[in-house]
Amino acid sequence: MKICITNTFFPPWRGGAETYTYNLARNLALLGHDVEVLCANDPGSPGKRTVEGVKVHRLRSRGRIYGVPIVPKLPYELAKINADILHANFPNPYSASIASLTSLLRGIPSVLTWHNDLPPFTLTASIIVYIHDNLVAPIYLRNFKRIISTSESYAETSKTLRRYREKVVVIPNGVDTERFNPKIDGSKIRARHNLEGSKVIMFVGALTRWHRYKGLDILIKAFLEIQRRTNQARLLIVGDGDLKSEYEASCCLSIKEKVTFAGNVDDEELPSYYAASEVLVLPSIDRSEGFGLTLLEANATGKPVVASNIGGIPSVVTDGVNGILIPPRDEKTLAQTIVNLLKDEDRLHKMGVNGRRIAEAHEWKHIAKKTEELYREVVEDSQDEAGHN
Repeated sequence: MKICITNTFFPPWRGGAETYTYNLARNLALLGHDVEVLCANDPGSPGKRTVEGVKVHRLRSRGRIYGVPIVPKLPYELAKINADILHANFPNPYSASIASLTSLLRGIPSVLTWHNDLPPFTLTASIIVYIHDNLVAPIYLRNFKRIISTSESYAETSKTLRRYREKVVVIPNGVDTERFNPKIDGSKIRARHNLEGSKVIMFVGALTRWHRYKGLDILIKAFLEIQRRTNQARLLIVGDGDLKSEYEASCCLSIKEKVTFAGNVDDEELPSYYAASEVLVLPSIDRSEGFGLTLLEANATGKPVVASNIGGIPSVVTDGVNGILIPPRDEKTLAQTIVNLLKDEDRLHKMGVNGRRIAEAHEWKHIAKKTEELYREVVEDSQDEAGHN
């Protein structure tokens, strides 16, 4: 099967949708499919190259609107693409709408993965989101044969997905359980950042205004109370972006030396960072958190998680089993939960073991197989429809 996937970016750009696209495409290629990915060139240069059996075509971007790169050549490239099925990814209204139009004009069946709703993080953004969700999205969503939601909870709570429930299929995100595993040694990372003998609380995410909903500011406020109650605690922040200086400035003198901003780390080293921690924390404040791939990555490494009970997170974290769910925007409860967990090594270990078991059920090869089955169903349905016309 010839498969064309469009996404905003592709690794080494780090993001949930990028991780999804890379792993899905790679595993579909391993299943014997001809897979091509179209994306914006950032952070590399435009051009074509093959990555682990996947043809990646990076197209030059010309500025951004609402954080979304505008790629003028995308309609042209999709107009000549030779594919049995198109697979677009949201939140990127631009590429999703272009893929939808291509599907309609060329008769190529298409599916869309709805990773999360657009985040209304400012008044202007709220207006844009309203216009998109109520006026624009209905125009292009109608052409997709199926819409993939990465969790049942998100499919049920998203206002947009509820409108198209008859075509929504739940296929969760996956994780590479070989790359992320409990046998990884995190001692080098601990030594590099002077974390020996510490209880390490880890956060992984982009430090940009588009990702403010991940709640790092809430975690930093909570850490002020955490370090008062246990001087062994250290906060390790992995990620970078335009808000980094703002987050650094919010760390008062009493915690400044106990908070480490590691910046962006190489993909090869990321598993070792998880291994160097006791717990991963994802204190998201908005339902724009559609899944939280870092939760699965931490669990696959044998680490428990603490995360907000919001968006798609409850589909990944079972409270008390592989992690703990806490109310969003509640730094006091967050601090208390983390302190209690750090003091209970048996519970840390038990939830880490449970997390590994849950992560194994989300191995990417299983997710790719489910997606392949959906593709075949969509292609067959489209052929049947064509035969009746």
